[in-house]
Amino acid sequence: MILVACSAPPVTAAPKRTYAAVKLLSQFTIPRTNFKDLTISELSGLAWDQDEQLLYAVSDQGRIFHFKLKLDHEQITAVEPVFAATLVDNKGKPIKLRDSEGLFALNANNRKKGDTQLIVSFEHGPRIYRMSPQGRQVGVVPLHQDLQNPKAYRSQNSMLESVAYHPKYGFLTAPERSLKGEPDNLQTIYSTKQKWSFLAYPAENSSVTGLEILPDKSLLVLERAWAGILHPMVISLRRVDLEACGKAKVCEVQDLGVYSSLIQVDNFEGLTQIRDNLYLMVSDDGERELLRTQLSLFKVE
Repeated sequence: MILVACSAPPVTAAPKRTYAAVKLLSQFTIPRTNFKDLTISELSGLAWDQDEQLLYAVSDQGRIFHFKLKLDHEQITAVEPVFAATLVDNKGKPIKLRDSEGLFALNANNRKKGDTQLIVSFEHGPRIYRMSPQGRQVGVVPLHQDLQNPKAYRSQNSMLESVAYHPKYGFLTAPERSLKGEPDNLQTIYSTKQKWSFLAYPAENSSVTGLEILPDKSLLVLERAWAGILHPMVISLRRVDLEACGKAKVCEVQDLGVYSSLIQVDNFEGLTQIRDNLYLMVSDDGERELLRTQLSLFKVE
């Protein structure tokens, strides 16, 4: 990928400038292999469990994987699969309309083992489930009223790609693109009862594919823009401070890192915090021979 210069769009409310840029530290390609009779492919959501020292990933095909992640001086040196299963409902039956996209781990850094719970968002439905680390549904996360009707979305493939948990606002999610009737260049983050909007990165079809929380409790947003093979893939990592939005209809957004390439197309969709300002993101290979499952380790400086 190539880092390109970018400028922030017009804004109406200013967050604290506590972060300035993204520094890419290391990359690692996970081979497309079978583990426990399931193919490691189409990974679209990541979550790091500090207590268990495990990296969780969900695939578009409704599968959960556990990996042992080895870092040495902020370099990824090994990623080893140790568990794989198909996501099932609370009766143990495979979840229909699987298309699992977003992932977040609760109770993953409280110095207690055995109490981790995974939050998984599904593009079709739309819906967000509470699940065990082994992939069994244990509950449901209620959606904001604007997100409950599937017909409100621009398409079946522009629903809930991302999910995170904020210590003040609770569960957060975002449709890939704005809902019908809203401006095409607007992105909106939803909690169960609130919502915050900001201008999308100014690249055609820029979509929200990942959410995480920064150490200062502002939001790290991953956007992906793709407009066909004659156009570069554009990946942007952006910061939105929900506390600074106030009553502004459009929150300020700060561009921390923008990556673009015509040659190497990595469709980054998953995002997780490893510790402090250290993060990891993953690309979805789409089960295509020319694409790859790429892990990228970076710091928000």
